[in-house]
Amino acid sequence: MKSYLFSTEDDRGGVILCDIDEFEGAVEYLQQRFKGVVRVEQGYTLWTKEEGFGEIPYNPETAFVAPT
Repeated sequence: MKSYLFSTEDDRGGVILCDIDEFEGAVEYLQQRFKGVVRVEQGYTLWTKEEGFGEIPYNPETAFVAPT
């Protein structure tokens, strides 16, 4: 199971948990299931309607660090 964060052109969206392991397959599934999907994220992997597939740059200053 993987979780995917998505948003739509009308500023809706959410998180979906599904059995699709391939990111490209998840993007296709979300586009079929929800109208107007414009962005999908999973970890540092990103897809946008305008730019296609890519990566979210890692920034150590904004990265979550669990308290010890």
